[in-house]
Amino acid sequence: MTKSETKNLQRSGWRVRGSRYGVAAFAASAVLLAPMVGASGATSPTLKSANVAGFPGALVNHSSRTMYVLSSERGAKIKCTAACTPTWPPLLVKSSVTTVSLGAGVKGTIGFVKRSKTMKQVTFNSFPVYTYQGDSGKLQSNGEGITADGGTWTLVKAKSNSAGATAYSKSTSSGATTTTTTSGGGGYSY
Repeated sequence: MTKSETKNLQRSGWRVRGSRYGVAAFAASAVLLAPMVGASGATSPTLKSANVAGFPGALVNHSSRTMYVLSSERGAKIKCTAACTPTWPPLLVKSSVTTVSLGAGVKGTIGFVKRSKTMKQVTFNSFPVYTYQGDSGKLQSNGEGITADGGTWTLVKAKSNSAGATAYSKSTSSGATTTTTTSGGGGYSY
């Protein structure tokens, strides 16, 4: 082999390896984005009202996964970006989607905010909505009250119709009253 043939082989080897890395990176990004898109695809997602323990009438998606908002994102100002989205997958739809189906008890205003050239995120009363990776199943609220990403993550009241009433607050979430007594005796009366 001549010296120029060796250089050409080396260059093409790099291109092959480089394209393999590119394909691997693309595949990895597809795996990370898959949970974000969920059932969004070409059809309209559905948002429903459900009773999550301590949060009656919470907003959930078509799979009964609890929806969350980040307090600092009011007005569709995205703060949860690349480092945040693996933990808090946004409810994404294709750019061509124009409606979201609402189940009984859902009263809020639906909108969208652009995430990429081909995807946009669903908003509820101007808050972008997310699920939480720490919820391993349906109707869980493990992300409630987490302070991160420039704000506080809270569940969404499905019947709210204003931005100010969208998020649950710790003091009003369960509707229960806690009474503390100082009489001692471990709850027994003598």
